[in-house]
Amino acid sequence: MTGPSRDADADVIAAGREPRLHHAWTGRLAPLLVIAQTAALIAVIAVALHCRAEVGRPGHGGRPTAGPRASVLPEMSSIMLRLPAGPPIAGTVIITAAAQPGGDRAQFMVSALITGGQPDTVYDLVGNDCSALAPMPDHVWATGLTNAAGAAQLSGYAWTGVVADQYWLALSPSPAYASPGLRGRFAQGSAEPFPAGQAPCAPLP
Repeated sequence: MTGPSRDADADVIAAGREPRLHHAWTGRLAPLLVIAQTAALIAVIAVALHCRAEVGRPGHGGRPTAGPRASVLPEMSSIMLRLPAGPPIAGTVIITAAAQPGGDRAQFMVSALITGGQPDTVYDLVGNDCSALAPMPDHVWATGLTNAAGAAQLSGYAWTGVVADQYWLALSPSPAYASPGLRGRFAQGSAEPFPAGQAPCAPLP
């Protein structure tokens, strides 16, 4: 894996540099939703298998696996949720995760499809870790450029996160003041909405 990283005690480690590839996007939403989800699954599986292979090598801080454990594959989870963004923007967020059974860290990836945005505008899904004692600046989970109709596919890279930690995301720029968004255990492939005007990590009523 390449790109920026944090030390071993960090809550989130980028498995690649944060995405900044902006390109025009056209076409129907349904086929691209399938393509985006498939690409996320493939990327997360590849990263998870690579990390597992590295840990299993002698001299890489882990013990080689043997017997039946050597064939254990990561557990996969994927969820599609409506993006709380505020009219006229609507969209779907896909969170895909892969983790070794019983592991405390997992790979996850966030992507989205949006409509109703401003034409030729860069939109990001930004967020962070609710469990960090000293949070780093917000991450860009996914990014994309709208076409002339205001639609875009927001793509991201695979990240390593703590399975038990809560993460959050929101659309930027957002048509709503104090943007609503999603939060949950992204490394488990789960999330739920939080309302506009509420701090992303505040307890839900």
